[in-house]
Amino acid sequence: AADGRTNPDIVPMALQEMKKTGERRHCKWCGKYKPDRCHHCRMCKTCILKMDHHCPWIYNCVGFHNYKFFFLLLFYTMLATHFIMWTMTESMVRAIDENAPFVTMFFLLFGLTLAFFLGTMVTIFFGFHIWLTTMGLTTIEFCEAKFPKKESEKGGG
Repeated sequence: AADGRTNPDIVPMALQEMKKTGERRHCKWCGKYKPDRCHHCRMCKTCILKMDHHCPWIYNCVGFHNYKFFFLLLFYTMLATHFIMWTMTESMVRAIDENAPFVTMFFLLFGLTLAFFLGTMVTIFFGFHIWLTTMGLTTIEFCEAKFPKKESEKGGG
């Protein structure tokens, strides 16, 4: 620009991911420009920047703009399931000591078992996302690095 500042509309070419032909990448599904670390979600029918995954539990994509909230959801879910598990353990011990009715013991044991398995699964999932965050990866990038596509499966775009 004439005032000596750089033009904010011009991005250095080294920062843009290019195809082998030198052209800019475009999404083969929506046809829009596809920046680095961007993936198309077929469920949402749009490209998501730094897409981690499409989450069926929140019925939305987890990406750059809402990963923090997804991470907090996992954290609070983990805390809640652990709290339920540890408080129900005390209730189950008390029910056994006081010889509670069968239905009470059944529901306590069922709830405790459910809380244990859900708590274990959410804790493992949360630990995986802590590791992904420290590595600077998304779930999609982790899967692409772990299970690379064969040459016959690679598409242009």
